[in-house]
Amino acid sequence: METLVQALRALQEIDRDLYKAQAELRRLPAERDRRRDELAARQAQVDQAREQITSLQLRVKEIEGMTVTQGARIRKLEKETLSSRDMAVVEACRYEMRSLKRQIDEAEREGLEFVEQAETLESRIGELNEQLAADRSAFETFQAALEIELTEAQGLHDELRAKREERMSDTLSPETLSLYDRLIGARDGEAMAALEGKICQACYMEVMPNLVVRLARGRDVVQCPSCDRILYRLGT
Repeated sequence: METLVQALRALQEIDRDLYKAQAELRRLPAERDRRRDELAARQAQVDQAREQITSLQLRVKEIEGMTVTQGARIRKLEKETLSSRDMAVVEACRYEMRSLKRQIDEAEREGLEFVEQAETLESRIGELNEQLAADRSAFETFQAALEIELTEAQGLHDELRAKREERMSDTLSPETLSLYDRLIGARDGEAMAALEGKICQACYMEVMPNLVVRLARGRDVVQCPSCDRILYRLGT
């Protein structure tokens, strides 16, 4: 008759590979999502740069409109200085013209800076688009390979699940299975550990003699006090 430990070890042989298959089924979609997010982030950089260019171009147009208006005002003031005989009016016009010319000079310098910034951004967009095109091509290749890997991993997973169902033993109580399943998840697919002498071969800590005796009887589940894994003796 199959012992408790033998039943658990039979499951462990399957669950070790099953855990890896499940991990792969989690890893592959996560990697796909990560790469997709990277593409989206790079596209967002391009979109943001385009928005900045549009904003700069609008600002340049505003400056052009303002300088045209101020230029027209200067020409009007020039006519007033020529036609007026009142020196106070003439001086006021000259003062305003000097102020307007300074404003135009400052605005034109600012406008030139905006144009240069827009040109720099256009160059940056070109670089980003080249990288984006390369990344998209790489992503398409990756995704095609990923679909194959996912199909294979899912097939292996389903096959192992079927084997696990076949291998499930009446010897295992619901409580024992619950403990075992918890340890599979907590210990990366390794719920059990061999005991060699008094040393657990998973954590290499010494096990108390009374636990060694209980394990030798083979009637109940014995766990390592250090790593919590279910113990078995080599050769059982």
